[in-house]
Amino acid sequence: MAQTFVRTLALVLAARAVCAAELPDERDHAVPCRPTIACTADFVPPGTFEIESGGLYRHLAGNTPQWTFPLLFKLTLLHDLQWQVGTNGYTVLRGKTPANYLDDVVIGPKLRVHEQGEFWPSLAVSAQASIPTFRRAGYLRTYDALLTAYVTKDLGPIHVDSNVGLNVWRIDDPLVQVYTATACSMNLLPTFQVMAEGYVYSGASPVAARDAGTLFAVSETLAPWLVLDEGADVALFRDTRSFSLFVGLTIVPAVFWRPALSR
Repeated sequence: MAQTFVRTLALVLAARAVCAAELPDERDHAVPCRPTIACTADFVPPGTFEIESGGLYRHLAGNTPQWTFPLLFKLTLLHDLQWQVGTNGYTVLRGKTPANYLDDVVIGPKLRVHEQGEFWPSLAVSAQASIPTFRRAGYLRTYDALLTAYVTKDLGPIHVDSNVGLNVWRIDDPLVQVYTATACSMNLLPTFQVMAEGYVYSGASPVAARDAGTLFAVSETLAPWLVLDEGADVALFRDTRSFSLFVGLTIVPAVFWRPALSR
């Protein structure tokens, strides 16, 4: 009985939030993590719902093409707390061992522990669980944990995002993969941005291969709440892959509520 009541209450509250949602306007600014691997320590205000999506082509070792279509949903619950649900999405692999599958669902909170000031950067941490989806040929189903620390700072015209993280693959028989990424970006025009990034992933064989590369991208702000991006990255370890190409967007499709001070 109690469980039924809780579920009913949750559905009612969710329905009320959807009915009360507003379309974005000039007050609403997207805060994309796309297209770099390093993500920002900052996020949109409470009540703002944000979506990041895109398409990624990777030229893997053995002349093997791979397409993925990542998707990330973000809802800021409190000023310093955001809930995220994402996936690398539908994945298509061609070559000697073709495969297609829906990749893991990643879910968990992101907590900002310090806002950027004159001298201090923004600092944040996240802890996420990676849950496998449907069984398909060529898809390795593992339960994993992702732990990430974020640092963000504006240095004059240069915006810097730096991340350090741990992928704990296969938590029933753990394999730890360490990674770090740093991205620098700047506005050439008010609505046009360029960025460059370097990143390194350690190996966690047989689940995950080592990887490293340099990424270059541009983004266009079509509206404060809508940002497009496109770019490429070149791999340093050619035994894993040679290059990647990508396009994507970040959009604020709805604002479920606004903090009292912003009304």
